Amino acid sequence: MAATTETVTQEEYPVGAKFWFTVLSLVILLILGGLDGNIVATAVPNITDYFHTVADVGWYLSAYKLCVCSFQFLFGKLYNIFPIKVVLLTAIATFLVGSVLSSTARSSSMFIVGRAVTGLGAAGIFAGAFTAAVHIMPLRWRPVFNATLAGIESVAVISAPLLGGVLVQTLSWRWCFYVNLPIGGLALVVTLLFFPDLKAHGGDSAASWRTKLGQLDLLSTVVFVPALTCLFIALSWAGLRYPWSDARVIVLFALFGLLFTAFGYMQYRKGDDALLPLRIMKQRSIMAGLIFSLCTNGALNVLEFYLPTYYQAVREYPPAKSGYMMAPILAGFMIAMILNGAGTTIWGYYVPSMVLASTLMPLAAGLMTTWQVSTSFAQLIVYSALTGFAGGIGFQAPQSAVQTVLPASDVPLGLSVILFAQNFGPALFVAVAQTIFTNQLSTNLKGLGIALSPGEIEKLGLTDLKKVTSPALWKDTLDSIDKSLVQTWYLVIGLTCVTMIGSLSMEWRSVKEKRQ
Repeated sequence: MAATTETVTQEEYPVGAKFWFTVLSLVILLILGGLDGNIVATAVPNITDYFHTVADVGWYLSAYKLCVCSFQFLFGKLYNIFPIKVVLLTAIATFLVGSVLSSTARSSSMFIVGRAVTGLGAAGIFAGAFTAAVHIMPLRWRPVFNATLAGIESVAVISAPLLGGVLVQTLSWRWCFYVNLPIGGLALVVTLLFFPDLKAHGGDSAASWRTKLGQLDLLSTVVFVPALTCLFIALSWAGLRYPWSDARVIVLFALFGLLFTAFGYMQYRKGDDALLPLRIMKQRSIMAGLIFSLCTNGALNVLEFYLPTYYQAVREYPPAKSGYMMAPILAGFMIAMILNGAGTTIWGYYVPSMVLASTLMPLAAGLMTTWQVSTSFAQLIVYSALTGFAGGIGFQAPQSAVQTVLPASDVPLGLSVILFAQNFGPALFVAVAQTIFTNQLSTNLKGLGIALSPGEIEKLGLTDLKKVTSPALWKDTLDSIDKSLVQTWYLVIGLTCVTMIGSLSMEWRSVKEKRQ
């Protein structure tokens, strides 16, 4: 059997206090990233009121996601070449600079720049946290450890809107970003003082910094970032601001295709020195993990994005109760991840959990499309909990696969592929879902005699829809919103079915296999 990862007997892992302080650092970092990535949505109405603009709302959300996605491969390369501690500290510092810019912004443009800088730092934090796990414990124990880390991050992600609501109501929208500073400062100090000096497996410690910088393939990043930017803008415009047939939308999609093709060609020409070497993408398990993670995370985030809409708009729950109703999907997700991590550690194989996830997710998503205005409370709890469990049971398996099938020197690059998929899936498919929902709602409302275009619905918002609707039509309007959500969730069913391709394509390997 071909060699896979590090030679266990030669790997020295931190023990005692150094190990636990390292774990503490990683936990703080993932809480920081999880909170920041989801807290801004709650603050958007107040931010738009302060800056007196709604034109930039899309970028308040997209600037962060764009940078997290665009720079994953670069950070994978950085962690492969430079000392891990140095790169991680730089990422934390960048994140904090972005938080300062966001919290002190005096203009909409400055706020967007702050969110972009924060996203750049977050890309390095996420990549660094899971890369560090490779160096602090044997492969066999990483599944349960990574599942625990991901569970902690998920708690932060789900808790972010609740925390954001409290901060906005009691203090100011700026505190949604000020709160990053003490947490990030603590992470910076703990990492600086206690994080071990881990050496990159793929770097030559004797090489000069200039030589190492030359290995980064920065030109590929220069091409990749505008490619994703064109795609994000096109998806945010198509069907909402402009028709799909509009020349501006077509040009943006064409530019994305051109730049992405150029990026692929550059990776081919660069060979092993590329930002994303083709030897990584040719590995069967990496491509399988990419497909699985892209669709799983995309599906889960579409549901997480629109479940509060169902609770607040259709069931007319207050925001606080809407937040509490997210607990079942979070609980199911966390329980499943812990079971998956423990099971993989005990039995060694991660593919069964992926197959189980790909079987359960379409069933759970299908059950959620039966939701109506009158659906019982018990069904809401059970169906959403099952959805969370189905998504969580295989969530960390692709990361286990990366660490099992790749040599240690390629693990940071492989992890960057999975992390990219986990971040790009939500960014892509939430935008697609938003287009589906607004267009379907516009069509369904027309049947009631309410003529609102998708763009008008987007600007109006569901909370203000009641103001332009006759009281006699409000019940029918709720049914239209519910119907539009169900039609949007058909996308989730499709995505979860596609995950089976990734599950069945994954190599059957064990984390217990003896390394050579």
